Amino acid sequence: VDASVGGKNGVNFSGYKKAAAGFNQPEWVICDTELLRTLPNREVLSGFAEIIKHGAIGDAEMFGFLESRADRALGLEPEVIERLVYDSVVIKAAIVNRDERERGERRKLNFGRTFGHAVEKVTRIPHGEAVSIGMAVAARLSVQKGLLSSDRAGRIPALIDRYGLPTRLEVNPENAVDALRRDKKREGDRINFVLLRDIGEAVVREIPLKELEAVVYGY
Repeated sequence: VDASVGGKNGVNFSGYKKAAAGFNQPEWVICDTELLRTLPNREVLSGFAEIIKHGAIGDAEMFGFLESRADRALGLEPEVIERLVYDSVVIKAAIVNRDERERGERRKLNFGRTFGHAVEKVTRIPHGEAVSIGMAVAARLSVQKGLLSSDRAGRIPALIDRYGLPTRLEVNPENAVDALRRDKKREGDRINFVLLRDIGEAVVREIPLKELEAVVYGY
């Protein structure tokens, strides 16, 4: 639901995500949902983190479907999984088609990833778990910025928790701040950060690094 679509090909280096990377679009992608049954449960849950992200940034109906079908989704019921995989691919592919090289709209796909990558770098937890924590932080920051109501924001960590994913984790703040400073989305003393205006509606804002560092130290 994520890396198979979009054309990014990258290599991690010294603990930093996709430090050397390029773009090469696939001619076609096969999504064999039966393969999911061969994976450890922790890996399946990490995939759900990306699905939750897609609903949060681009499809309120899909987000509601995740809320109402959690048990069936976690049970990997074919009808539910096929819809979630299909809807996720449609959301990501549509964004990539409009902005292949992440100069504008594609940045929305980084919802939860900016803080998440910092957590991943410091703790070495799976990518999906780190993104889940990042989404919870981004939801709170969206409220602080006056973009998102607190009741809508509360649906984000509630859904993450329902899918057995973390919403917070003790991290070394100094190491997390160092990782943020090295983030590829940084532009000078600011960083492009994805916030929510509503469930299913993401916006990209330039946030001063000092402000994000304050979030980390207060986390």
